[in-house]
Amino acid sequence: MTLSFALRPLAAAALLAAGAAHAAVDVYNDEASFLAAIGNYATDTFDDLIPGDPYDGPLVRSAGDVGYTVSTAPTSPILYGAGTPGDAWLSSNNAADFIIFEGFSTPIYAIGAYAFGSDIAGAFKGTGLTAARVTTAEGQTVDFTFRAGVDNYFGFVSTTAITMFEIKTFYGERNVTWPTVDDLTVAAVPEPGTYAMLLAGLAAVGFVARRRSH
Repeated sequence: MTLSFALRPLAAAALLAAGAAHAAVDVYNDEASFLAAIGNYATDTFDDLIPGDPYDGPLVRSAGDVGYTVSTAPTSPILYGAGTPGDAWLSSNNAADFIIFEGFSTPIYAIGAYAFGSDIAGAFKGTGLTAARVTTAEGQTVDFTFRAGVDNYFGFVSTTAITMFEIKTFYGERNVTWPTVDDLTVAAVPEPGTYAMLLAGLAAVGFVARRRSH
């Protein structure tokens, strides 16, 4: 299922009238639909991490040719390997922290990952909620929340560059849950359909500008 966060027509018209344009961001909650929508992509599996080992953040990593940094904030800068040796995950040292992906070496227009909670030993924990948020180059943010589940997938496709991707868990006092990520996927080049949306937006801006000039 795809949930669209594209701007409603009236809202878009209001933004255009104000001389501003926001990105259209589509949200996907399953990996297959997300990958089908983006075409060319690369994935960082985190399988080089050692479950149970700490890593001083920020880490400099890559998904294919796209370099990026990943950090955790605001409490502790330390990241942790979680999962199993055959399927390692990335987690945080402090359960209350965000895991933050940013500093992409080339503009990306799509990003997705499995995101869920794990326990203090780095094993999957099916309690609480997992939330994801992306920020676009214009500073626009889109939030999406799931209940805990190892098959939780968050995928975002934007008409403008995505500059940040954040993961956080929410939990009860007796069910502490650490934010955990697996299989981070990015796409650096918009698909043709995305270009069409961009051109349509530019045409609308031009139309408004012409009307104002008369």
